[in-house]
Amino acid sequence: MNAEFYAFGEILWDCLPSGKHAGGAPFNVAAHLAQLGKSVSLISAVGQDALGDEILAVARDKGVDIGFVSRVRPGLPTGTVIATIDARGNATYELVHPAAWDEITVGPAVLEAVSRSRAFTFGSLAARSPYNLEQLDRLLEVKGPLKFLDVNLRPPFVDLAVVLHLARRADVVKLNDDELGRLAAFIQSGQFNSDTPRGLEAVANACVVLGNATDVSRICVTLGEEGAALWEDGEFVSTSAPAVAVRDTVGAGDAFMAGLMAGLTSEKDREEVLRNACRLGAFVASHHGATPLIPQKMKNLFKR
Repeated sequence: MNAEFYAFGEILWDCLPSGKHAGGAPFNVAAHLAQLGKSVSLISAVGQDALGDEILAVARDKGVDIGFVSRVRPGLPTGTVIATIDARGNATYELVHPAAWDEITVGPAVLEAVSRSRAFTFGSLAARSPYNLEQLDRLLEVKGPLKFLDVNLRPPFVDLAVVLHLARRADVVKLNDDELGRLAAFIQSGQFNSDTPRGLEAVANACVVLGNATDVSRICVTLGEEGAALWEDGEFVSTSAPAVAVRDTVGAGDAFMAGLMAGLTSEKDREEVLRNACRLGAFVASHHGATPLIPQKMKNLFKR
């Protein structure tokens, strides 16, 4: 399959209070892109187990190509994560380690396919595995597509030096304001501090710190209910988010990433790109589960 978009990283089962749901940020992004009418392929791995069979069936049903999802060696299980939702709908995660998605193989066919694509996304969480980081470095040498880094700091699998290494290879870095603050503080002090920037001026200043340290040209920052901001070669634009009743935030950031990828690979105005991505993220946050059905009216926002 020659897809427009590729996603590298984890596919796993989110074990929520409401039951288990197919997830993993790269899978969720791919599922949202497929709903938006984009051809998309996942580069990942599952175990030789029933959970692997089941999650591949879900991916097929959601329109995600799985030709580059491998079955790993016996004994390494399909990924699972225990997600806990608080009273405000925010999720915390406990990831099982090791898992099948710690051994994602990038062969010549993957490199060739990605070279012909419009864009691909990769997450920092998948780089918890040295094997994956080696495979990802090979993939990042491919010329042509826009490369989107999705920062995903999930303790205890947090290595800010590795995140900065990946950011230097990316064209676009997407992260939330807390993650931006941690990275900016690490760059300036070498310490893993929580220093979330408050207000758009502080967000812009933190983007400058990250941009100068990595030479990445575009940094997109999600700000929760306050919307999102995009720093691009020193210029800064922002937009508010629609007000919604939050059910849970699982998958909202991944929906935003899908909208961002669809928008930045089109000729749309940057504020429109941000606004549409925020609408998609807010819609998902207003529903249970990471990949609810997207209404046609919203899909129309992402047509080229």
